[in-house]
Amino acid sequence: MRFLLLFFLLYSQIFGAMAYNKLREFKQNDGSTFEAKAFGNQHLNWIETTDGAILKYNQENKNFEYAIIENNQLKSSGVKYEKNDSIRARSLANIQKLNKDELFKLWGQKQEESNKKMRHSH
Repeated sequence: MRFLLLFFLLYSQIFGAMAYNKLREFKQNDGSTFEAKAFGNQHLNWIETTDGAILKYNQENKNFEYAIIENNQLKSSGVKYEKNDSIRARSLANIQKLNKDELFKLWGQKQEESNKKMRHSH
């Protein structure tokens, strides 16, 4: 039993815990809510809404915002996600819907960077 526990702890440290990707409710700063799934791990994470929007949480204003890829980083755009008006909100802010292939490519790069750091630290 101890071996199994030790194995699990080492595995989670090496590979990182995956996000809980079941549909659940998220809350915006104004109290409005929406449903989404969390994806990623400690290297890169995001949420995806039921209408396909990719979001990042903005710590400063406490809102989930449309995500953008900038300088090889997934960042919040500064534009709050609007549950009932997603296409219009992105259009007004000139934010393109993220390409999932680009997102998963970035996630793979972040994983590889982390793996290289772990190999060099030993």
